Amino acid sequence: MIDLASILQFIKSKKYSPMTAAELAEHFEVSDVEYRAFCDLLHGLEFSGDVVKIKQKQYADPKKVHLLVGTLDCNSRGFGFVVPVKEDVGEDIYVTEEDMGSAMHGDLVVVRLPTTIQIPKKWKGKKRGASGQIVNVLKRVNELVVGTFEKTKRLRFVSPDEPRLFRDIYVAEEVSMDAQPGDKVVVRITEWPSRHLNPEGEITDVLGKEGDHKVDLRSIMYQFKLPHAFGQKVANETKHISHSISQTEIQSRLDLRGKLIITIDPEDAKDFDDAVSLEKDRHGHWQLGVHVADVSYYVKPDTAIDDDARYRGTSVYLPGEVIPMLPEVLSNNLCSLKEGEDRLTKSVFMTIDSKGHLLKSEIKHSVINVSKRLTYNQATAILNKEMTSHISDNVAELLKNTAHLAQLLFSNRLERGALELDIPEVSIKLDEKGCVKNVEKVERDISHKLIEEFMLLANETVATFMYEKKMPLLCRVHPEPDEEDMWEFADFARGLEHTKIDPLKSKQLQGLLDKVRGKPEAYTINLVLLKSMKQAVYKAEGGGHFALAMDHYTHFTSPIRRYPDMIVHRILDQYFSGELSSPQVKGAWANCLPDWAAHCSMTERRADDAEREITKLKLLRFFEDRIGAILDGVITGVQEYGFFVQLDKYLVEGLVHIRTLSDDIYRVDKKNMALVGTRSKKMYKIGTVVKVKIYKIDLLKREMDFIHCEEPKGKARHKKTRHVQEEDLE
Repeated sequence: MIDLASILQFIKSKKYSPMTAAELAEHFEVSDVEYRAFCDLLHGLEFSGDVVKIKQKQYADPKKVHLLVGTLDCNSRGFGFVVPVKEDVGEDIYVTEEDMGSAMHGDLVVVRLPTTIQIPKKWKGKKRGASGQIVNVLKRVNELVVGTFEKTKRLRFVSPDEPRLFRDIYVAEEVSMDAQPGDKVVVRITEWPSRHLNPEGEITDVLGKEGDHKVDLRSIMYQFKLPHAFGQKVANETKHISHSISQTEIQSRLDLRGKLIITIDPEDAKDFDDAVSLEKDRHGHWQLGVHVADVSYYVKPDTAIDDDARYRGTSVYLPGEVIPMLPEVLSNNLCSLKEGEDRLTKSVFMTIDSKGHLLKSEIKHSVINVSKRLTYNQATAILNKEMTSHISDNVAELLKNTAHLAQLLFSNRLERGALELDIPEVSIKLDEKGCVKNVEKVERDISHKLIEEFMLLANETVATFMYEKKMPLLCRVHPEPDEEDMWEFADFARGLEHTKIDPLKSKQLQGLLDKVRGKPEAYTINLVLLKSMKQAVYKAEGGGHFALAMDHYTHFTSPIRRYPDMIVHRILDQYFSGELSSPQVKGAWANCLPDWAAHCSMTERRADDAEREITKLKLLRFFEDRIGAILDGVITGVQEYGFFVQLDKYLVEGLVHIRTLSDDIYRVDKKNMALVGTRSKKMYKIGTVVKVKIYKIDLLKREMDFIHCEEPKGKARHKKTRHVQEEDLE
């Protein structure tokens, strides 16, 4: 069978003229038996952007025919960008609504490039270069759309919840399932949009009335295609999983059941992936143990449980609801490191000197019995000596030592160039009806940081070990940012802080973050820096982690809730058993890891997007009954049409429209990143603390509008800033 490299080399050669699949098969002497597999290879090359199909179903080199394969990323205002699937082919391609053809947001498309390139411009944070026209849709992702059903005298239509699907979907009466105006529904698209016509569809499910809190959750699950029900095959397999650990298995492992081992997790956590231990050896060195649930012992390859876990990719944590990657019998029971229960683990032991430097490490299959389960609040209270009852002296001493070691590791990480971004989040507590009863800021205190440092070190240690042993490795890669983007960030920071930095030097970046910590503009600077850097992804080949300043990094410590971690556990199992010495086994990993890496990156982004969307929706519903309330906030962005304010306590953002600022005519001052009155010179600048009144909430657009309220002179200002969603600043 011919391989991909040979096909690509031929198609990209100078002598090649476009050929059909049959002609290519004839050239490579592909037999009839191999023809279908050969066509699958060509389709794979299309999806990866290496080849394109042109007229007469001929395959060609994209560069030679001025075409490009990418994902359409739409804006709610009716335009979009095609983001190339190949990273080295240039900038995103701007596409107008008229040039989208039948494509919709998220589709994999082929775009025709102009023969002359336009002068690069900026549009909402994206680099706008060439403007193209979509000529083909390779993969549609919007067959099912969630939205609100509406009806006029002549039309029935569904307004999508996803604002980037900016065209309503027409529905005929006979396929409307008797939906009523205001119902939240699922619609299947049957006719895709064209240049002048909206898409058409048929309703497949009526979820319930818009505004019902349970309907909100179901809508988000449908909108982001979150698989939330386990099939019968999975249920059948879970019935046959033994709930006891055999004595033979225990004897084959390092028995740590007599060691002092603790877990530290959120108060409402049910799945405990990791536990820690810490001792000093006879040389005075720290012996840090990170003990991780041995999920790969229970979940075997090619089982229904494994297939479902890989498809899900990750657990999804929504307010009041968890969509687990693994069935509850595993995630909350057999694999969860519960206090007082024998559990199978993989332990990473790290010997660390008094200055926090790693001296040596080893990885062992082990069995543990957690001595004490602590919450983050309890651990912090113990460290601050605010809680002494019901805690043994040895647990308190262990916590004290872990905090000391974690601080050493943290300082060393910053010294070698790591970045510590401070972007807070909120935790939403719901009542029994699904309504928001409380909103709390998630504080990253000392207990969070010590667990984070130990997990980072364990992940780096495992990645380095696997790299040195030349194992297949699913890396967690954070590429270095583009210089142009970083210099733009430096200009932004100088406008806010009047501080000149070299953004290509990590220590100067961290110095800026330290300088603004606690100031009103801190969140905006942290967020803009995050957006200036590239996104961390999973990759099958090596690569460092820029923000962590690590040459080798992987995800190993959360196999209950992340599939990439389970992959790493499986590879380690095969290494220790000797299976990995087989070229066939290594070859199998080489074939599947690239696709699995891309899939896991996608499921991670999907989970993050779903969590942000439901959190934003819950908060907007929370404020529906609070129209007119006056709240503290901080200005996080300015535009020609107004300025954005982030509410101090709730970390949600809204717009103060320029038309409500009736005391003057305001213009954008780009140098100072502010709206400035032409007569009064009054300034609304990023980082300014303000009071705003809730004016209007648009749940369909997921937007909130404010009116600025003048503060009485002499009144003290609140100086803390909070978190907003990433898409709010676009």
